[in-house]
Amino acid sequence: MASYLQALIAYLSAHPQIALVAVFMAALLEALALIGRVIPGSSVVFVGGVLIGLKVLNPWWTTGLAIAGAILGDGASYWLGHHYHEKIRTLWPMKNHPGWFERGHEYFAKNGGKSVFLGRFVGPLRAIVPVVAGMSNMPVTQFYAMNVLSALAWAVAHILPGMLFGASLQLAGAVSARLVVMLVAALIFFWIATKLVRFALEYSWPQLKALRDRVVARARGGSGWVTRVILSLFDPARPESPALLIAAVLLVGGAWLFLGILQDVLAHEPLVQADKSVYYLLQGLRTRWIDDVMVLITELGGGVVTVAVIVVVSLVFSLKHCWRTLGYWLAAVGFAELAVQMLKFTLGRHRPANLYGGVEQFSFPSGHATLSIVVYGFMAFLLARKKSLNVKIAITLTATLVIALISFSRLYLGAHWFSDVLAGLSLGLTWVAILGIAYTYHEPNEKLHSRFLLLSVLTTLVLLGGWYVSSHHSADVERYVYRPKSVTLLLSDWKAGAWRSLPSARAELDGDIEEPFSLQWVGTAEQIASTLTAAGWETPPPWMSKNIMLWLLPDTTSQQLPVLPKFNQGEAQQLTFVRVVNPKTRIVVRLWPLRYGVDTIPGGASLPLWQGMVTFEHLHHVKGAVMFAETTADFITPLRILETSLHNRGVSIVEPERPGVPVLLVW
Repeated sequence: MASYLQALIAYLSAHPQIALVAVFMAALLEALALIGRVIPGSSVVFVGGVLIGLKVLNPWWTTGLAIAGAILGDGASYWLGHHYHEKIRTLWPMKNHPGWFERGHEYFAKNGGKSVFLGRFVGPLRAIVPVVAGMSNMPVTQFYAMNVLSALAWAVAHILPGMLFGASLQLAGAVSARLVVMLVAALIFFWIATKLVRFALEYSWPQLKALRDRVVARARGGSGWVTRVILSLFDPARPESPALLIAAVLLVGGAWLFLGILQDVLAHEPLVQADKSVYYLLQGLRTRWIDDVMVLITELGGGVVTVAVIVVVSLVFSLKHCWRTLGYWLAAVGFAELAVQMLKFTLGRHRPANLYGGVEQFSFPSGHATLSIVVYGFMAFLLARKKSLNVKIAITLTATLVIALISFSRLYLGAHWFSDVLAGLSLGLTWVAILGIAYTYHEPNEKLHSRFLLLSVLTTLVLLGGWYVSSHHSADVERYVYRPKSVTLLLSDWKAGAWRSLPSARAELDGDIEEPFSLQWVGTAEQIASTLTAAGWETPPPWMSKNIMLWLLPDTTSQQLPVLPKFNQGEAQQLTFVRVVNPKTRIVVRLWPLRYGVDTIPGGASLPLWQGMVTFEHLHHVKGAVMFAETTADFITPLRILETSLHNRGVSIVEPERPGVPVLLVW
């Protein structure tokens, strides 16, 4: 993926006007009434800042266009409200969302003219407040004063962090593209998650409330323990009902997820294959300074610091005489640790890398993930009780971020499989949900002194966590260094049957098996390229702007197009060669390096071992759309063509028997 991102950056460097137009349009559309609710303008402007830091875009032009777009967008929304007034409520699509105007009017009435400035930074309101300002006949001069000031602040607030990030990537040199990939992926993920949450709140919640009201109305006419449980969970008249309902949903979801993961691990189902894909993908993205950050996070979420946090919280509860809450707290952490150790010892699943001894050499489930969600999740539950909605959201998001960082650090550092972490999170979530239900039903009449508790935890993390990190960080960084295992084979052993131990087909990240591997080749990349070139094979065109545009043209030939990547466990092929059959058909050889070396001469240096596939690709053009390359199911014919072309080219070829698609061994 890094190579394609580098091609994109090169394209933007050659055509910066396209990136500038994107920044301008994103800032403009995000501020337009209703449209702005579905446009990720902030993310696009941030990426514009990243490109400034990478010296792709001019900072003054980029910032100026972001400001201009934001001003024009708010100005257009203000004009709509000022021109149509209340009639705008009857226009499509505004008439379908009356609640948005109500929230906008409430916010404008509360904050007055400054709401134009503040509203630009509030996601759900930024595209509505200018319309409401126009409907309310806010003076034009006052509106544009707030509009211009807010556009300046908004643009700088999004571009400056992007510039700093982009500058850090520029310093990172060769690995910068990897980090941009992670950044872009994170931005896309959070944008999708935000839209899904917004959709759920705006469209699904009214239907859920109507269903809840029907269930409660029917339950009120009944009796028995089932009725009592339903009313306690769903009756809106009871203050504890929302908390119990959320806890019940988390309990069912967490238990279902944990049991499903456990079944997949025990049965070695596709999730286990996905574990390997995620592992190799993340190890391929590792860089030294991110290693430092992830080791720091995993240290703060490790046993020493977590035990210190548990002890400090216990002391706070004791000092404040919160004895029943202390009992819940000790039960939370005690059962979680006991469950983790029992499961590790019983299942005996080994980690991706040999990092620990004793029972800690086993990985399922992740202790870091389980304890983090129990400690910080249950603490968040206690701190958020009887607080306002905004405070609850802030506490929940903070705890979620801490848990997510600790859990991801275990994946990134290769200390756990993906299923280990997911199982730890689901197990911890189930236990926290059970404790939350019990605590809510039997709520102790105890004052928790939230500020004192939070201050004590933060002090512990800073002081003891800082001491632990400073004294152990260097050793831990060395412990978690990625050391890919390299196996050396004798040429005779490889030919005699060791080749059979290698994967027989390409695997996607989710574990799905794709095209068969029909080629194994011993040699350096230069040797392979020289041999194939002499045999009439060509390297495909690189990914450049002019080649990308060719995918849109129906008359493009197979010789003109770059080869689309295919991924094996998250890694794209490193060597690609093609032979044109006709203008719409070509044969493609894709090769991946393996963590094996082969000794071709006793006592000599070993040569790399590559694995690959040989396929036909037919080009099709969808009318009104783009060209796409279809890989056919005939894997034998292109392999035979490759074999024929390699005869008398100074290489040795063996075709051992294998059911299904044969395999060529070349050295």
